Amino acid sequence: MLLGFSAPAMGQAVNATLLGTVMDASGAAVAEARVTATEMKTGLSRSTTTNDSGNYAFADLPPGQYEVATEKQGFKKAVRSAVDVVVNTDTRVNLTLEPGAITESVVVNAETPILQTDRADVGAKIESRQVVDLPLGNNRNFQNLLNLVPGATRAHRVHSEFFNAQDSLSTEVNGQARLFNNLQIEGVDDNERTGLLQIYIPPAEAIQTVDVGTSNYTAEFGRAGGAVTNVILKSGTNDYHGAAYEFNRISALAAKPFFQTLAKAPTTYNYYGGNVGGPILRNKLFFFGDFLRIDDSRGKFDILAVPRDDFRSGNLGAGGTTIYDPYQTTDATHATLALDASGKPIPVAPANRTPFPNNTIPASRFSPLALKILALVPHTNVTNPGLSNNYQQNTRFLKNTTAFDTKFDFNRKDNDRFAFRFSRAVQSLNDQPIFGLAGGPKGGGFQGTGEQHVQSGALNHTHVFSPSLIVETRVGVSHYRNIAHNSDFGSKASDALGITGVNLDAFTSGLTGIDIQNGFSSPMVGYSASLPWDRGETNINAVTNWTKIHRNHTFKWGVDVRRLRDDLVQAQTFSPRGVFRFGTSTTALVTSNTTSATSRGNNFAAFLIDAPTEVGRDVSVISGSWRETELFSYGQDKWQPTSKLTLDLGLRWELYLPPTPQHSGGYSNYDPTTNTLVLAGIGGNPLNLGRDTSYHYFGPRFGLAYRFTEQFVLRGGFGISFEPFPNNQYAWNYPVRQANGTNQVTAGALPIWPSGQIASMGFGFPSPAPAALPSNGVISGVCQVPPVPGVACIGLNSQYNVVDKNFQQPYVESWNLALERALPKNFVLDVAYVGNHGVDIPMDYDLNAAVAASVGATCPQRPLCALFGRTAATDFLFKPTSSNYHALQTRFNHRTGGGLLLTTSYTFAKALAYRSDVGDGGGNDGGSPSFYLNFQRNYMVVSNNRKHTFVQSVVYDLPFGKGKPLLHSGWANWVAGGWQVSTVMTVMSGRPLDFSASGTALNAPGTRQTPNQVGSFRVLGGIGPAPNGAWFDTSAFTAINTPQMAGNMSRFMFAGPRYFNLDAAMFKRFPIRERIGLEIRAEAFSITNTPHFDQPNGNASDAVGFGHITGTIGGADGNRTMELGAKLTF
Repeated sequence: MLLGFSAPAMGQAVNATLLGTVMDASGAAVAEARVTATEMKTGLSRSTTTNDSGNYAFADLPPGQYEVATEKQGFKKAVRSAVDVVVNTDTRVNLTLEPGAITESVVVNAETPILQTDRADVGAKIESRQVVDLPLGNNRNFQNLLNLVPGATRAHRVHSEFFNAQDSLSTEVNGQARLFNNLQIEGVDDNERTGLLQIYIPPAEAIQTVDVGTSNYTAEFGRAGGAVTNVILKSGTNDYHGAAYEFNRISALAAKPFFQTLAKAPTTYNYYGGNVGGPILRNKLFFFGDFLRIDDSRGKFDILAVPRDDFRSGNLGAGGTTIYDPYQTTDATHATLALDASGKPIPVAPANRTPFPNNTIPASRFSPLALKILALVPHTNVTNPGLSNNYQQNTRFLKNTTAFDTKFDFNRKDNDRFAFRFSRAVQSLNDQPIFGLAGGPKGGGFQGTGEQHVQSGALNHTHVFSPSLIVETRVGVSHYRNIAHNSDFGSKASDALGITGVNLDAFTSGLTGIDIQNGFSSPMVGYSASLPWDRGETNINAVTNWTKIHRNHTFKWGVDVRRLRDDLVQAQTFSPRGVFRFGTSTTALVTSNTTSATSRGNNFAAFLIDAPTEVGRDVSVISGSWRETELFSYGQDKWQPTSKLTLDLGLRWELYLPPTPQHSGGYSNYDPTTNTLVLAGIGGNPLNLGRDTSYHYFGPRFGLAYRFTEQFVLRGGFGISFEPFPNNQYAWNYPVRQANGTNQVTAGALPIWPSGQIASMGFGFPSPAPAALPSNGVISGVCQVPPVPGVACIGLNSQYNVVDKNFQQPYVESWNLALERALPKNFVLDVAYVGNHGVDIPMDYDLNAAVAASVGATCPQRPLCALFGRTAATDFLFKPTSSNYHALQTRFNHRTGGGLLLTTSYTFAKALAYRSDVGDGGGNDGGSPSFYLNFQRNYMVVSNNRKHTFVQSVVYDLPFGKGKPLLHSGWANWVAGGWQVSTVMTVMSGRPLDFSASGTALNAPGTRQTPNQVGSFRVLGGIGPAPNGAWFDTSAFTAINTPQMAGNMSRFMFAGPRYFNLDAAMFKRFPIRERIGLEIRAEAFSITNTPHFDQPNGNASDAVGFGHITGTIGGADGNRTMELGAKLTF
């Protein structure tokens, strides 16, 4: 069964609709004709009669291939066979009765419907043949094909190998964040709430249809502003069918990544399994099952920036800027180092610093801890090393996946059908750290071990009370448990190094993170702040839908209830082992008139002398949890007022009850008016933090489809759809976790702990405040130094979240207008205008960001610092914003016939939003403003916007062999016959460049500094780090060193490198016996070996790296890889 893109989609229904009109030879409607639809592979049969208009409809039919027959006394019986009915489509089959005896029959083989004639939603179907025959990477993940859908971005991997152990891919649709998609398997919730990943990824060979809706869903569907995606698995039939397969990939067949000079990392990858389906009781009970195993022993290549030997020796002249000493000046007191009572140097004012002679730091000033850390970091290993891309290394990544599905379909009677599915997957993985147990920057510090267990199950029941009254009910559960540890988990590596106060217990075990910013790979040593964690989520879903057909109306109404459970032990802001961040400002000259130019030399100098710009550490005290109930209901009417016009009229209501923790005290909400934390469920405080429940989320839906002729259709629609709360940490403040950090209160100054001690590696970390739950449910009073045992308190340097008690669910107003035309030789052209407007789009908003730039101390400009002395970020969840999207979306497709399956999509689009970092938000995934001083500056083109996107897929039977025009007999047939080729080509314009500059002179914490544009933007095309040329003309931009001055640029401007990719496959099917065949295939990904270059460095304050491209998307994206496969089918 294959429709390609002949019908649009939405993502929730598990059944379909078959409808049409019965006419006589003159074209007049025939009333009271009996119409019977019989599924040709399972024997399921349903009957109805036509109404006064000659119309009939079968609602809630299971997808399949049907024979449709109609009969009436005085006419010959009319039969249309092999009608493909695909999930969540309205398939129109019009029948004509000819005069004659009812015992006579006129049989016509059906042609696949190629136009969308009876609904106005926008989207696409991805059918089994496309999933199986097109080249498919990323563990043969169907999500690779989502970019075939107009309006969708290229599917990409998000999160670490550990958290995303199932290798789920994400896409943004119609300008909306990926968090606003809705993912389901056979109509059951399959969303991983916190990262919006698909919990369970079915094997490609098990998939029947992927149903993707992108705009103007009918009222039955919601909880999304982007795409609603639903995966339907195969089912058993009256014939036994099955397959056994293996795909293999080895490094010998792969090209090197563009920047790699080392030998290729060895890789051995095996993807193998099988499936079988058939009858248990013919026409009654069917089964389908599959098994998949993936053994992935992958060589990973990394190219990093580590300190060169001149930097290690203290000679920082190559950085190109002046290095200032934060502890020494020419005044009488500090002409030589002044020491405090403990023998540590006393810093001088940032405006009074003197340069290190020749930009060289003497060895006597090196921090002993810095030297110990440098001993853990390898030296550069490339010829003539620059400051970037100077260290290359291959490491091992090991991952094993075991998965299976079982599915049973039971037709108890023609009017009573059950379906049951259970799926399970287990992943275990080990990602070798690049610097041994010291960790390092590979994968952003995500190095260690992990495991994940996934279960997903559902039960569906459809009962036909009469041909005009049907009920469909389903219940399902999706669950995962994900655990990950840093490679040195359990060790006291920080204590052994000499950084004190870190390794308190198993959760805080391992090495502290060292982050030398601006030009060096991060973290230099240590691991990701997110490690370790233990997370589990459970989604419970129950749905019931009723359908009533009356005359030319099909009424549908239903209820969808979801219960979400999430439990987490994790610290995400600074890591439980702590982090020391070394920026540029502590070794810069900062005066009221200017700030000296800075570079990576300044950061490394700060590291050598132990002068960090920020220090922080998280301690998880109790586990975080989330309990939420969502309730949705709807009513809709599909009305055919004329033979040419179909209208969809509907209204959807959504209710999101405020979440609660598992136990009292599991949430606390920071009150910025009183500087207190309010504990959930303690002292009379409500368990849901007192968040309002809104009952007014009504979403109207309207759609029309007008059939000018059988070959020409007009469609249009409007609808409002609501989006879920985009959260991760929510109200997981103290006592769930402590995020204790220090930062610079004065521009360029060294950060200070509340005790007054300068923060440094040498000092380590103070003891965390003890866990305590006051009986009145309110934590007040600033934490004392040292902490008072058993007393809960407010940490002025602890990051807190503020949950808006009046939070309003975001929603999207969507509209479309489309023309679809059937062309000669089975081609179809579809041209659509698609737009939307986002309302109350959430954004994390730091209430303690500076409201004005300053010279010197920033506390007066930071609202909560001015009130209470708070120096930490205080995120308000969420500030409502807006977004807009407008696009021309076209499709040019060819259905099966002539051996060609073609899908072509082109999108010309622009998306604007305040939340411009779509899909890459902060800890709560709401995104964050770039500009607080002038909030309107945040309204800009979104980071993933590509003006032009062209995607084309082809599956083509070569014209050789039996039944083909060429080489169709004898040995020629045996050698050349049966070959097919398939390709997926993607061409996209570049994403907006991301510009920034040092914010030291601006001195407005929270606001991003941008450069001044002083000339025209011009692409030069240089590739690689200095001394290679820059990709764009950097002379058109200047960094700003004037205090309190903001750059004249926005953040996302112009367009980066274009993207081209071509994947191809060639395969041949050999018949072995009548029902047994063998397929061999070869697949090549990025067959042209065209690099997919990452964005150039947009930091105008990086004197060495600004404008240079030093990597590819995903680290090794664009290098050709090849896969060989074989499949035995019966």
